[in-house]
Amino acid sequence: MTDINAFIELRESLPAVRHYRCLNSGGVAPTPQATLDAQQAFYNREAVMTTTNPELYQVYTAELAALRGEIAALIGAESDEIALIRAISESISWVAAALELRRGDRVILTAEEHPSGYLPWLTLRDRLGLELVAIEVDGDDDAFLRDLEAALTANTRAICLSHVTTERGVVLPVDAVSALARERGIVTVVDAAQSFGARPTEVRQLDCDVMAFPAFKWSMGPYGIGAMYVRRDVQERLHPSGSGGGAVTEAEFPPGSFGFHPTAERYEFGARPYALYAAWRSSIQLVSDLGLEAIQQRSAALAAEARQVFSDVPGARIKSPDQGAARSGIFTVGLEGVAGMPLAEHCLKTHRILCRAAYGYTAVRFSFHAFNDASDIEAAANALEDFAGSTG
Repeated sequence: MTDINAFIELRESLPAVRHYRCLNSGGVAPTPQATLDAQQAFYNREAVMTTTNPELYQVYTAELAALRGEIAALIGAESDEIALIRAISESISWVAAALELRRGDRVILTAEEHPSGYLPWLTLRDRLGLELVAIEVDGDDDAFLRDLEAALTANTRAICLSHVTTERGVVLPVDAVSALARERGIVTVVDAAQSFGARPTEVRQLDCDVMAFPAFKWSMGPYGIGAMYVRRDVQERLHPSGSGGGAVTEAEFPPGSFGFHPTAERYEFGARPYALYAAWRSSIQLVSDLGLEAIQQRSAALAAEARQVFSDVPGARIKSPDQGAARSGIFTVGLEGVAGMPLAEHCLKTHRILCRAAYGYTAVRFSFHAFNDASDIEAAANALEDFAGSTG
C-alpha cells in the first residue's frame, strides 16, 4: 500500500494547491512542478534550435515513442496500439467517420456523456440520419445492462460510453458492455477521461475496441493533448478519415502512392505540440510510481468521507450514487432550490475552490484526487453552508 507520505509529497509538488483548493481534477487537474519544469526545458530548446531541427526532432521522436510505451504499460496495451492525439472529441470523430455510417444506423450512448462523447455523433445524426439512443445510468449495473441490451438492434453499429461518467462519477460496467457488443460485431468506444490516471484501467479486461483520454485530468499532464488506444485487430477496420505527415511511412506524389503506419500512429498527423507530449512523461511516471490502485482507493475513501460530511449539511442533496469501494473520486452535490452555476462561482470567488457546475447545472462536482485531504472536504462543505446561509 502507498504510504500516506507519498500523497502528501504529491500535494506539495503542485504549485496550484498553494493558491486554490483544487477539486476539479475531473476537469483540469493541477500540474506537478516536475512536469512544468520538463515542459519549459523543452520549450527552451525549441527557442534556440526551432522545433523541427533534425537533432531536436530526433529527441522528440524518441520521447514520443517512450511515451506510447509508458501509456501502454499503464493500461495493459501494446505500444503499437497507442496514438497520441489532441482531444477525446477528435478521437471519437475519427472513429465515427471510419465506421461509414448510413441513414438508419443506430449508435448507443449514455444519458450522462460529456459533450466530447456525444457531439461527434450528433453532427453525423443531423447529416446522415443516424438514430441515437441514450441509456440512463444510476449505478445499478444490472439495470443498465438490461436497458442496453433492450436497445440493441440489427442496425446498431457502435456503443460509445464513459468508463466513469463525468457528471456524477458513476463507474459503468464496460467489460460487460464490450462482451455484448463483440458478439454482435458492434464497435465499443470508451471515454476514459475520468478513469485514466485515477484507477486501474486494463484494456484487455475492459475488452473495448477504442479508448481515449486526455493528459490534463487525473494523470495531471499538460493541457491540450491526449492519447487513444485502438485494438490492433480493428485498426484495419477503422481506417483514418484523414491523413498527413506523421501518419504514413512513405508518400510520393505524383504518381500518388503512400503507406500508413502499420500501428496506431496512422491516426497521428499534422503539426503537434511535441514539448507537451514529452513533458507528459513526467506525470505518467508520477502516477505509475504512486500506483493506480492506491490512487483509486485514496479517492474512493475521500468520496466516502465527503458523503458523510455533506449528509450533515442542511439542504444538501447528494447526486452521486454510492458504489462502495469501486466508487470514483467524483462527488456531485447540490443545495435544494439552488442552481449549480452560482454555487460553483461562490466556491471559486469566495472560498477559492476550483470545482464546476454539473448534472444539468443542478449541482456542483468536486473531484477528489490522491493529493486531496480532509481539509478540502471540510472547505467544500463550509462553502455550501456559507452559500445557504447567505441566501437563506
